[in-house]
Amino acid sequence: MLILNKIDNFDYWADTLEKLNYNKEMEMKLEKINYVSWQDENMWLGYLEEFPDYVTQGKTKKELKENLKDIYSELNSGNIPCVRKVAELEVE
Repeated sequence: MLILNKIDNFDYWADTLEKLNYNKEMEMKLEKINYVSWQDENMWLGYLEEFPDYVTQGKTKKELKENLKDIYSELNSGNIPCVRKVAELEVE
């Protein structure tokens, strides 16, 4: 019985460690992007600085951020043709 408990405990910790490593990998993959937002009456509106043509909204700032994340994913998926994007140019 004691041996089985140690095995079960080992499996639990192995699963926990795997989840922690997965979460750490996901944190490392996170990218930060800038956005512009403002409140208009009872709605939050905003757009990604990189894609100013695509404005979205939300009832709360949290909902706005989720919608901005969705737009970012869609615009970078390649499924939307002719996406206009702000870029940087070096000049002398």
